[in-house]
Amino acid sequence: MRIGFIGAGKVGRALGLYFKSHELDISGYYSRTLESSKEAAILTGSREHMTLKALAESSDVIFIAVPDQAIKEIDCEAAAMIHEYFIDCKITWIHVSGAHSSDCLAEIKTACCAVGSMHPLQSFGEPVSSAARLSRTWFTLEGTERAVQTVKTLLNKADGNYSLIKAENKPLYHAGACVVSNFLVTLLESGIQYFEAVGMEREHIFKAIEPLIEATLYNISKKGTIDALTGPIVRGDINTIGIHLQALGERLPSELDFYKTMALKTVLILEDKRLTQEQVKKILRILEEKNHV
Repeated sequence: MRIGFIGAGKVGRALGLYFKSHELDISGYYSRTLESSKEAAILTGSREHMTLKALAESSDVIFIAVPDQAIKEIDCEAAAMIHEYFIDCKITWIHVSGAHSSDCLAEIKTACCAVGSMHPLQSFGEPVSSAARLSRTWFTLEGTERAVQTVKTLLNKADGNYSLIKAENKPLYHAGACVVSNFLVTLLESGIQYFEAVGMEREHIFKAIEPLIEATLYNISKKGTIDALTGPIVRGDINTIGIHLQALGERLPSELDFYKTMALKTVLILEDKRLTQEQVKKILRILEEKNHV
């Protein structure tokens, strides 16, 4: 099965390397600029294509690895090409967006092609290291029956892990991915500001907290989120929570509401699991106090 890519950015290159490392046939890249197509082709030992038609003629499945806002344009361009050059188009078209379903390939589907989406639950950076991480990445799939079966076949050959998802659930799924990935960065930046406020150097802080982060992730993997939680909230230690709130009110008032929001969410997660109703009431009471200065 020959695999082609529209888009030669970080995702397209990493996926090409990932499939190639499992001895799958990469037919090449078609991109907005020939230069990026050439670079991706050299990286993956494949070919650059100057036209979408050339890519289609050499591919059995095409992955659309472009920014979300460009998918509609590709859908229209590909559909027009199919109607003009391919009477019986057996190419499978797959986009890799997390937020959008295969419904955004409606024009290609109308041209009687199989369409689907395959989202790798991973953030992408440098292509080689990103490709290496894909061996542990989970993929979510949806689309027409033939498209889903095509992607499952590819991932089975690449020893990939995957789940099927309904098209209407893609936005909620992607929101969850953003909470886990993007908001984790926001959370860490917030915590880093606490350490900066007590005089630690920013360039030292991540090194200092990295073992704590790693231990937390390890505990989650072994125990699950509920049992991995530690600290004053899970202990029902309202005195320590009060000290935190007082310090934030005095030193970092801009962070006070964020701390309260995260504390409240943690309490609700633990309610009737590791916190009694009485403990919950006491913590909520102190979180609801207005004056922490």
